[in-house]
Amino acid sequence: MPNRLGPALGWKPLLTTPFALARRARLTAAVIITRLRGVVVAGLLIGLISAAVTSAPASAAPSNMPGSTATGPDRSCVVDPGDRRLTVDSLQHRCSSEQILELFEAAPVGSAPVGKKAIALLPAFQVRGRLLPYDQARTFTTLQNKLGDSLTFTTAPGGAPWVHKNYVWGADAGGPLTSGGSRIDGKPVFTADFSRDFGGVPISIHEYRQLTPTVWIGRDIGGGRSTTPPQPTGGAFALS
Repeated sequence: MPNRLGPALGWKPLLTTPFALARRARLTAAVIITRLRGVVVAGLLIGLISAAVTSAPASAAPSNMPGSTATGPDRSCVVDPGDRRLTVDSLQHRCSSEQILELFEAAPVGSAPVGKKAIALLPAFQVRGRLLPYDQARTFTTLQNKLGDSLTFTTAPGGAPWVHKNYVWGADAGGPLTSGGSRIDGKPVFTADFSRDFGGVPISIHEYRQLTPTVWIGRDIGGGRSTTPPQPTGGAFALS
């Protein structure tokens, strides 16, 4: 039976000054732009972030708070083990940012993805553990989704499990697929470190868990040492 999640758990809005909001947006821009290639893409992202900061009120709260319907998720969050398309569509358009993160933390590690999997970036993005407003996260992920459409889970020449990101300009260097504890909650995950794409700097680290028999849910977080409590910077995605 489909698993229907109710309204997101109570979440207190972050009261921020315009300066703090702008600083947080700049940090987000630095993370995202580093992950993307091309001056044109970087320029587009800077414009989007500047527009979001300019239009946001000083007490900017997530747009998917109860009572907001303009830019938040439009329907109830549905995870159906028998319907891959419905599950991915729900994660992209119906689940709140909080629900997406909850689903990742609740999912079992399951089995590792194999072969080529379509990737759908989800409207949930954290900066040092704090969620961006839903509409901003959705804007960022919509743009990023145009740059790549899949991951390929394969093996390296030596036979070790390996993952490649497939961009519009071709496959990247990729990284090893390993198993271990999550940097977010310590529970089992499959992990891919894409440091080879960024001169050895661990900017993009994927964590994967199997949400349904045909859908995996993941996080893309920054490098550096894990903190207590965890304060990840990065987004979420679905593989199918």
